[in-house]
Amino acid sequence: MKISLTIVRDTLRENLGFESFTAGFISRIEEDRNIPTAAINREGNLHYNPQFMDQHINCKEELFSLILHEIIHPMFNHFIRDSGPIENLASDAIINAIISMIYCSESNNGQLFKKLYPPKGPEGLLRPLSRMSNSRFSVIYDQLYTNYNHSSMTTGELITALRVVLPPTYTLSIDLLGSHKESSYLNGEIAKETLEKVAIDLKRVAKRQMGRNAGYSTTLMDMLMDVLRTHISIKRQILQRLATDRKVDKFKELCRSRKITSSPIPIYPSKRDLILLGTGFYPGFFHNQIEDIGRRNRGLAIYLDVSGSVNEYLPKILGILTSLRSEIKSIFLFSNKVYDVPFKALLKGKIKTTGGTDFDCVAESIMDGNLDKAIVITDGYASMSSANHSKLMARKVLILTILFHGAHECQSLKSFGDVVFLEDITH
Repeated sequence: MKISLTIVRDTLRENLGFESFTAGFISRIEEDRNIPTAAINREGNLHYNPQFMDQHINCKEELFSLILHEIIHPMFNHFIRDSGPIENLASDAIINAIISMIYCSESNNGQLFKKLYPPKGPEGLLRPLSRMSNSRFSVIYDQLYTNYNHSSMTTGELITALRVVLPPTYTLSIDLLGSHKESSYLNGEIAKETLEKVAIDLKRVAKRQMGRNAGYSTTLMDMLMDVLRTHISIKRQILQRLATDRKVDKFKELCRSRKITSSPIPIYPSKRDLILLGTGFYPGFFHNQIEDIGRRNRGLAIYLDVSGSVNEYLPKILGILTSLRSEIKSIFLFSNKVYDVPFKALLKGKIKTTGGTDFDCVAESIMDGNLDKAIVITDGYASMSSANHSKLMARKVLILTILFHGAHECQSLKSFGDVVFLEDITH
């Protein structure tokens, strides 16, 4: 298939939407016989081997699969290309399964991967419709390609499982898609801002698939959505470290613990399981010590400056805060006094203010509530007494100060933590 920049962009727009950022991100198309298949660098240049393209890419579904394969890799932080064959096999297995099962109509059910890879052995993990029955890869394969499995799996866990069932001397017998051996070619990681916009494209299409109640693997969908959220919510992670147990909202925080569980996949198998494997016996279930990831509710103590000078900026600020409406119960409004206002009331325009402004009322509210962390959104034009400043310092209170209205600094609050601009927390 002869490709051009127009064909590539049209293919992406047809599948990811006419306004797709990803389509515009691809900026150049160049032949490159030094790479076996294709690769995309941080500038959006798509380099491809013309021999590979002529032999294997015969339609837009196959072209879409090739490009999407390269686009999804950095979402999973898979561009650590000094990895060995098992790590590369695992990362490609996950990517190919996601494309085949979640973007199934767009990829014609992973048609490209069925052409490229054999249906047996470890390489069979790279494609749908492999013949894995009665093999030691069958359970791992089912995790990727069946829609009745509701257990979770990560790339790291798949790598661990493959290290158990594959010999240490395992080498890949086929070429993988992309730039697995050309880490220097990538010229650095793709910018976080770019990944965020690409993630929005991918999530929009994946959610359509969820709406169809189609037969995708729930394991894959969970993996994909969790990874995409980490990019789409990059700015929210600034707020995550300000979460506190001393104010209860519904702001979710991940928490991790270790537990022993039984699983058909050898993620972290016991010594007994390893001995059985060494004798040629494949246990039905493995006793794995795994990391359990849960979520707990915490709070954000947000102090919003509502003095007279900031009125014209409030609509923009409230628009930004709207994204937190399901997680935050109340906001502290301050001028010369602090008012604890229900978030829903604030979004309806119910503002309490005295007109003036100072940070002493904020300091006293923090101390009265015994808060250890807080977020202050302000124009910066206020002061705090030295007594209150010393008290907060003694308590080691952490404050993130978010400035708007063209302010460049906030002398009164900079001692307590980072001072950033409003644009730094917006998408």
